[in-house]
Amino acid sequence: MLLLDEPFGALDAKVRQELRRWLVRLHDELHITSLFVTHDQVEALEVADQVVIMNEGRIEQTGTPAEIYNRPATPFVYTFLGHVNVFHGVVEAGLARIGNVEVCFPEMRKTMNRPVVAFVRPQDLAVSDHRENGEEVEARIVHLHDAGSMAHIEMETAKGSELMEAEMPQDQLRLLNLHEGDRVYVRPLKMQVFDEDGGVGD
Repeated sequence: MLLLDEPFGALDAKVRQELRRWLVRLHDELHITSLFVTHDQVEALEVADQVVIMNEGRIEQTGTPAEIYNRPATPFVYTFLGHVNVFHGVVEAGLARIGNVEVCFPEMRKTMNRPVVAFVRPQDLAVSDHRENGEEVEARIVHLHDAGSMAHIEMETAKGSELMEAEMPQDQLRLLNLHEGDRVYVRPLKMQVFDEDGGVGD
């Protein structure tokens, strides 16, 4: 067994990426088992066949990289895997209301007025320059970073109470012709809802 405790921690991003590829090839050639400790979620998802996410000495979730990324089991796992938007709402009779959005939460069909928290990744927020239906949240662009293949947009709600981050391809940004200060309408394409105790709903 090969034991690796943050072996790439002090290296720059390009070298880290090259060494991750080398390590994967090494495993394919030698068929050895490795225990790889890292705080870098990209590193964990790229290198591992099985991921174990720990929080204060307790296992939060185990699974394949795809399982961990696509179905985070707890709020901690969601936040560990990179930037995420967090929204607060309530659940009543199995229906979670997060702002203007309603999400089925059948596990809590007998619950009334219980707080819930919803997580939405930046790439799962749709941004438009006009309102399409009643589920959008009105916001204003406060920062726009358009270097690289994906544009990063930071917005605040119309009341200025919450910040949101979205990502979109550069060609979509050019099509919408968005700029800092513009009013936009935001809706989640995909979200995961947890009750206050960490229970999951879709």
